[in-house]
Amino acid sequence: MPHSKSPTPGSKSKDAKVEFSHHRVERVYLKLLLGGFIGIILLVALFWGGHNAYVRWQEKRLVRRAMTAIEHGNEEDASLAARTVLQLKPSSVPATRIMAQLAEHAGNRAALDWRRKVAQLEPHSAEDQLAWARCALQFNDVATAERALSSLQENGKETAGYHAICALLAQAKKQDEKVESEWSEALRLAPEEKAYQLQLGALRARAIDPEKHASGEAMLKALRDDSKQRAFATRALISAGVIRHENGRLLLELARELQAYPEATWSDRLLFLDLLHQLDDPQFSSYLTELEKSAATKPPALASLFSWMSQGNLNLLALDFSTRLPADVLQKWPVPSALADVYVQLKDWHKLELATEKAQWQKFEFLRHAYLARALRAEDKSAAAEHEWAAAVKGASDESESLLMLVRTVSEWRWETEMTDLLWALSKYPEKQKEAFLTLYQYYSKTSDTQGLYRVLVRLFETDPTNPDVQNNLAQISLVLNADVGRARQQAADLYQKDPANAAYASTYAFSLYTQGKIEKARQVMAILSEDQRKDPAVAAYYGIILAGAGEKIEARKYLEIGKNARLLPEEKKLVDRAEAAVK
Repeated sequence: MPHSKSPTPGSKSKDAKVEFSHHRVERVYLKLLLGGFIGIILLVALFWGGHNAYVRWQEKRLVRRAMTAIEHGNEEDASLAARTVLQLKPSSVPATRIMAQLAEHAGNRAALDWRRKVAQLEPHSAEDQLAWARCALQFNDVATAERALSSLQENGKETAGYHAICALLAQAKKQDEKVESEWSEALRLAPEEKAYQLQLGALRARAIDPEKHASGEAMLKALRDDSKQRAFATRALISAGVIRHENGRLLLELARELQAYPEATWSDRLLFLDLLHQLDDPQFSSYLTELEKSAATKPPALASLFSWMSQGNLNLLALDFSTRLPADVLQKWPVPSALADVYVQLKDWHKLELATEKAQWQKFEFLRHAYLARALRAEDKSAAAEHEWAAAVKGASDESESLLMLVRTVSEWRWETEMTDLLWALSKYPEKQKEAFLTLYQYYSKTSDTQGLYRVLVRLFETDPTNPDVQNNLAQISLVLNADVGRARQQAADLYQKDPANAAYASTYAFSLYTQGKIEKARQVMAILSEDQRKDPAVAAYYGIILAGAGEKIEARKYLEIGKNARLLPEEKKLVDRAEAAVK
C-alpha cells in the first residue's frame, strides 16, 4: 500500500504565514469598512449639523434685518426677509410673527392665519394666544377670538392682557357692563398701563351717570399731560362730548388744541374744520383754504377733503376747488372716486359720465364701471347702464374686498336689488361670510322680508351651528313660515332647557308648543317670565297670541296692544290680527 508523503517542516510554516496574512487583510478590510461607515455617519452629522447651524444663523440674521426694516417703515424689505426665513425654516416662530404683524398693519385678513400658526407653534405662549385673539377682533371675527381665548391656559387668564382682550370682545358683543368690569380688572392688574387708563376713561366719559362721567373725564384730562397719550385722550374727550351733546364751543377749543399737536392726523384737522363749520365760526373759510393748499399735492388727503365737502353739502365748493387743481392731480387715486361722489351728490350725470367714460382707474376699474352705470341709468340709457354694471360686477368678483367696496357704494345709492345680489356673492368668501350675512339679515329685517331672513338664517346656522341666538331666530322664523318644523321645535326646546330665563328663547319655545296645540303648557312657560320681560313688545305679541288661544280675552288684549309696538314680520302681524279678532 503506497504511503502518503509527509509534509516538510518548511511547508507547514509557510501555510501558517499565509493564513495569518489572510486574517490580517480581513481585519484591515473590516477596519476600512467600519471607518468608512463611521466617516459617512460623521460626514452626514457634520453636514446636518452644519446645515442646521447655517439655517439658525440665517434665521437670526434675516429676522434682525426684518425688524430693522419695520422700524424704518420699509415693510416690503421686512416681508422679503421674513419669507426667505420661512422658505429655509417653515416653522420659524419669529418670521411667522413678523408676517402676522405686517398683515395686521396692512389690514390684510391673512394676519389671522399667521397668528393661528404662531399659536399652534407656541401653544404654551399666553402672549401669542392673546395676539391671535386681538387679531381676530381687529377683523371683527368674534368666534375666532373666543376660540383663541378658550385655548389659553389658566395662568394666562390671570394677566392684564387677558382682561384687556376680554374687554374688547365684550365691546364687540355690546356687553356694556362687562366691558367696564374687564377694563377695570385690566387696570387693577397693570395700574401704570396708560392704554388701559385711556380705554376705561373713554368708556366712563360717555356714561350718563354723573359720577362715572366725572371719573372718566378726570382720567382723560390727566392723560393729556402725557405727550404720548394727549392726542388719544383729547379725541376721546371730544367724542364723549359729541355723544353727550355738550357745549360746542368747548369741543371746538379741544379740537383746536388737538389739530395743533405735532402728532395730529389729517382726520384731526378735518374734525376741527367740521366743528368750525357746524358753529358758523368766522375762522372756517380761512382754515378751509389752508387745508385746500395742504391737500393739493397729497391725493389721500385731497380725496378725504372732497368727501368731507360732499357729506357737508358743500359740493359746489368742492367742484370749484377741483377746477383750480392740475388734471394729473385729479387722476391720482383715490381722488377720482371722491370727485365722482361730488357729481353724484350734485346729480350732474353728464359730468359724471364724462369723468368716468374714458378714464383709467387701474385696479379700481370695477368702481369706474359702477359710477358710469350710475350716470347712464340716471340719463335713461338703460342698455348701456346694464352693460357697465355687468362689467362692474365681473371686475369685482375676483376679490372679496372689491365686492365689499362695491356693496358699500351701491348701498349709498339705495340700489337695493344690486346690493343684496352682491352680498350673496360676497357670502361665498369665508373671510367675509359673516359680515355679508349680518348685513343681509339687517336689510331683510328692515324690509320685513321673511323669506329672505329664513335664507340668511339657514346659511348662518350652517356656518355657526353652535350660536344660540342664530338657532333661536331660525327656529322662530321656521315656525312662522311652517318650514322644517321638526328641527325648529327641537331647537326651541333645547334652548329653553339650557336657559329658561331668557325671554326670547322662552317665547320661541312657547310658540312652538302653541303650534302643537299645547296651549296651556305654552301659557305656563310664558307666565314664569317676569312682568317686565312679558311687556317687551316682541315677547308681548307672542304672549297675547297664546293667551288668546287659551281664551283669556282681557289679558290677551292687553299684551296684543303692547305687541303692536314691536317690529313684526307680515306673518307675525297676521297672527296678531287673528288673535285680536278672536278676543273681541
